[in-house]
Amino acid sequence: MKFDDTFIGLFLAVCSVGIFAIAQTFPPIPGQNFGASLFPTVLSVGLFICSVLLLIQGLRQRAAGAPRPSWPAWTREPISILRFLLVPGSLFFYFETGDSLGFIPCALILLLVLFRVFGVSWLRAIVVAVISVLVIHFMFYSILHVPLPWGMLEPLSW
Repeated sequence: MKFDDTFIGLFLAVCSVGIFAIAQTFPPIPGQNFGASLFPTVLSVGLFICSVLLLIQGLRQRAAGAPRPSWPAWTREPISILRFLLVPGSLFFYFETGDSLGFIPCALILLLVLFRVFGVSWLRAIVVAVISVLVIHFMFYSILHVPLPWGMLEPLSW
């Protein structure tokens, strides 16, 4: 055990209660039997159940005299810490620049940076990023009708 399951379970339980509470504020969708809150509510209940199980496991390990948690080896490698921080950092980047840059440029930048930091070659990173972004944009924008931001590509929107 590298991290204490008791603390992780408690943290996830608090997060799941927060997600559940926020999901209940989502407005209903007219003409639908379920609203926008259904999916996050179901996920929050599942997360809460898993967090309680994790909390119980952590308490059992403590009672059995399990060794104290320690920091994993990857936390002593700067590149691993950078990789770890880039994942939530990429969400922050998209939230802050998505509307002004648009989905396509943001997603391309994010995928290229993440691929390169995780060791993917330039050629493979470019090919996979371009194809992925175009497929994701087509699926969400054209098939699912999700209004993705165009940003600086607004003149090219179809």
